[in-house]
Parts: sequence; structure tokens; C-alpha cells
Amino acid sequence: MKNVLILCTGNSCRSIIAEALINKYLDEVTAYSSGVAPSGRVNPNAKKVLEAHDAWDDAYHSKTLDTLESIEFDLVVTVCDNAKEICPTFPKPVPTIHVGFEDPDGQEYGAFETTYTEIEKFLLPQVKQQFKEKKMENGKMNKNVFKTNEGVKIAFTGVVQKQQIVKMVENCAKGACECMSDETKKKITNMQVEGKDGNVELKLSGDVAKEEIEAALAKSKVLNP
Repeated sequence: MKNVLILCTGNSCRSIIAEALINKYLDEVTAYSSGVAPSGRVNPNAKKVLEAHDAWDDAYHSKTLDTLESIEFDLVVTVCDNAKEICPTFPKPVPTIHVGFEDPDGQEYGAFETTYTEIEKFLLPQVKQQFKEKKMENGKMNKNVFKTNEGVKIAFTGVVQKQQIVKMVENCAKGACECMSDETKKKITNMQVEGKDGNVELKLSGDVAKEEIEAALAKSKVLNP
């Protein structure tokens, strides 16, 4: 389940509507809303338009961000320029996007219908796209090479199986590996695979350079079939 924070100034109209629409229409996403200067009340027309579309929940209310501090957010969406400018920082980096809408506060009910429609049309697809891109990113194998005191360490994350790395090491030990030069192979005194599927480490001992290993990984037929 992904957690999304919708942030605006008063947390009485736009952010409340966006929170409700995300919770109504997006699976596996839970939305929360807050204001940088919350009014402490939900605009009656915002509640009315949500009720008209069967999207209202009595749990929705205007609140400060500190009331949500126990929640770890995966995405922050600012829906007004003021919130965008003074968007607060979080304990760990959180992706933030801005999808601005005109404030319907003080206008007739029709303006709230327009805001509802615009949020459904423009904000929901962008939130879906953010998580789609993240899922695609997580669907890849990531390889990070680090120089260590003993030699080189390779951290494999994402879509990687430990047996896949073990096979690569076995091929190299048998001389069946064509990705690494003979000169580089002679420098390596030991190869050790640790971790589990999704998070595997390969530690290479010896006087081997990071650049040599990066070049070999790019040629590996096991990793790049």
C-alpha cells in the first residue's frame, strides 16, 4: 500500500477533494491531506460535492501536518502555489509533484463541481503514473559497484536471484566466463556471494579496479541475456 500526502494551504477544499478521489478510485493507494496553514474546517461545498459523488467520509477534516507525522509517505502532491513554495521537509526524501488548481473557496457550488472534475481528470492520472514509473524502476536489476579495502563489492538489487549471481561466479571460476579479461581474472583471489533474492552482494578480493568490474558486468551474458 502506498501513502500519498495532498498538501495545500487551508486544507478545506482542493486537498480534501483530492484525498477523497484518490481513496475512492486508486487501488493500493491511501491518501491523506493537510494544510500549511489549515483553516480547521472543511468547506461545506467541498463536502457537498463529495457526497454527491459518493466519495465523502466523515474522517476527512482540516489538519496540520504534525498530526500525520507517524505516516511514511511515498509521494507528496501540492495542489496550490503557496504549498509548493513552502513544502515542508520530511525525515527521508519523498518524491514531490505539483498539480495546481484554482481555489473554489468563496465561489458558488458549480466551482466545486469544476474542481472535482479537474482533480479527477488531471491529478489522479499523474499519481498513477508516478507509481507506475516506480514499479517499472523496481522491475529492473540494479547494479552498484563499490571499491573496498579488500577489492570490489557489487550490490545487486531489484529483480535479481541469488542463484543467478552464483551461476555467474561458477562460470567465471570454471573459465567459462567471457566477460572478464584474463588479466582481471588473475587479480581476483576470492569471490563470495551473500544476501538473498532481491538484494545480493558479490565481494571480489584482490587488486582489482572498480572500472574493470563495471566493464565485465556490461558484457555478462548471465546478467544481460
